[in-house]
Amino acid sequence: MGITAKARSSLHLEATTSLPPPAVLGVVEAAANLVKGGGASLLTTGITNVGAQVHVENRATDRLDLSLTSGKRLVELMTMTASVDAGQNGSSYLLVTVDSYKTRQQRLLGFIPAGPKQIHGMAPYKRFLETISTKLQGDDPSAQISISQAP
Repeated sequence: MGITAKARSSLHLEATTSLPPPAVLGVVEAAANLVKGGGASLLTTGITNVGAQVHVENRATDRLDLSLTSGKRLVELMTMTASVDAGQNGSSYLLVTVDSYKTRQQRLLGFIPAGPKQIHGMAPYKRFLETISTKLQGDDPSAQISISQAP
């Protein structure tokens, strides 16, 4: 059997950078403003991802609470948290994780075929993480960034 939705939802970004925490959260917020739409194909990303956008719901000095919604904010697809901690040597540690998500099970003529459930918003979420990585690397070429799933 394939990887479960719960395991796929553990996809996260970890980064260590020399940028100060407010600048790191600024990078995340800028990346949120760039992610629009579901992806290259409706067949692979799903109709609920059409017009998907990342929104900053709450701000604090060390974290952003984010949501990924369908177009016009009709449906909340997932929620995420971006938290940053200041290190002892002037570095910052960024962690972006999924807090909640919705799934959909494929049906074929009323039957549920074998296979994992699809997570709504996963394609835009992956693009969001990649955008953060690209922007962070652009602002701090020495940043160490990893996008991975929990084992």
